[in-house]
Amino acid sequence: MEKQKRCFGSNFFKNFNRELEHDNLGLIAAVLLGALFLLVFLGQFFVPADIGTMSDIMAANLPPLANGHILGTTDSGADLLLTLIVSAKNSIIIGFGVATIITAISIFFGMIIGYFGGWADWIAMRLIDFWLIMPLIMILAIIFSTSKGMTVWNLILILSLISWPANVRLVRTLTLSEVQRDYVSASKISGTPWYKIVFIGILPNISSTVISDYALTLAGSIGIETGLTFLGFGLKHGTSSLGAMLQVLNGSASTIYQSWWLWVPVTLILIILTFGFVVLGQVARRAIDQRQSVR
Repeated sequence: MEKQKRCFGSNFFKNFNRELEHDNLGLIAAVLLGALFLLVFLGQFFVPADIGTMSDIMAANLPPLANGHILGTTDSGADLLLTLIVSAKNSIIIGFGVATIITAISIFFGMIIGYFGGWADWIAMRLIDFWLIMPLIMILAIIFSTSKGMTVWNLILILSLISWPANVRLVRTLTLSEVQRDYVSASKISGTPWYKIVFIGILPNISSTVISDYALTLAGSIGIETGLTFLGFGLKHGTSSLGAMLQVLNGSASTIYQSWWLWVPVTLILIILTFGFVVLGQVARRAIDQRQSVR
């Protein structure tokens, strides 16, 4: 187990870089995400604190390069590029926050119920089955409509508490398959504590799938937040978000075509985020499990 732990930690980044060298799609995703992260990080120093609530009708909907605005202005008169930066930051925070919490929950509970099985596993699976058939989008819409919008951190907590069952079921299934292997039986016979078997022995062997699932959850969380805010059920008014910026699409067809700069950059950011995280998640999966390597 100690050997597995050392290999998992010492070789991951080396293997990740090697996979990128042989994966043009992964390299493109890494460059795009790196450029976006750099833009968001550096752009924070130029974003005014009131950009989400500012209103300047005289400067509203200016086209790109007008009055020094590189991408134009929003319908509230705010600089579109700066609004895009803070909106992307909020989406990235939400995505990582939700994915991290859900993955932590799924690893802890999924591996425990998968390892021990029995009546606890049966009860947990029935609860998860019930939860998975619930109309979660409808539940989220009801929660958000009654609260009249959420802060970023409250949204992360709500999405995490609502969306964990599918991830727990995946980790539980992976753990069940590993429990039948010889190295687990040998560890039990030798008297190794269950928590060492689970989190030091089994976890590294299912980590490639867990990493891939983390990336999918990250991208999916950004999409759910964007969709809910676009429909008016997500972040509270005054909080910049990609979904709020896309609300311009609710206007007339002429507005959509004539004011293309209001939604095209937002759409490109969403594509970069989802494409980048999903592709790099697959690269990370192959870096952990070299049997799937493209080399």
